[in-house]
Amino acid sequence: MKALYLLLITLTLFGRGLEAPDNRSQAKNVLMMIDLDYKKSAINGCIYDYDKTSCMDKTIVDVNSCDLVENNLTIKWVQVVPDTFYGRNRACMNEKKCVNIFTKELFGSPMCCRRIDTEYKKMEADLFNLIPVVSTLAEAQKGWIYGVVKTPLKMIGRTKIGTKAIEPPDEVKGNVARVYLYMDGRYGLQLSKEQKSLYEAWNSLDPVDAKECKVGKLILKIQGGHNPYIEDNCKK
Repeated sequence: MKALYLLLITLTLFGRGLEAPDNRSQAKNVLMMIDLDYKKSAINGCIYDYDKTSCMDKTIVDVNSCDLVENNLTIKWVQVVPDTFYGRNRACMNEKKCVNIFTKELFGSPMCCRRIDTEYKKMEADLFNLIPVVSTLAEAQKGWIYGVVKTPLKMIGRTKIGTKAIEPPDEVKGNVARVYLYMDGRYGLQLSKEQKSLYEAWNSLDPVDAKECKVGKLILKIQGGHNPYIEDNCKK
């Protein structure tokens, strides 16, 4: 059944001549089609389904399938590497480069980056950097990056929420790390030595899985580029 779903999705995507997304909204729509074959949230691993009465706009999360106790959860598509991190050193976020229709300066605004920074737009729309997570985790992220949390302020399942970082469970640390390493290699995130060392350790701790290989191949066909952290390990 999964193989059939994957075939149908592939035919749909490429039968329509789908191109690389130009923005985050388009990227989400592409990934929703790909994720139809899995419907399992990243990080917490909750099974979910789409509310068929809402044209796939709403989701229903089965909390009994994962380590959460909250009810009425939904799925949100969020960035693994947040825009506050990949945009932190860009001129469009740090200099007065744009004004809005009221001639007000858009200082430190993603709106300015979307308008004048081509590389920023590519990062925001990169399909590797979007994942489906439960709504409580999406609300807790607040633009923080993934890292080590020694003293969590709260727990969402087995995910630790710290003051400025989020630490996922061990079995998905590699999935998270490979996004950071890929984004750094492709766009130059300027990771610190400590950050790069941590993500490389997570990459080794949690190897590439079958879903990453299948989804990674589809993503590369759609947006091009090269992701050695997935591609090279899928060949082994």
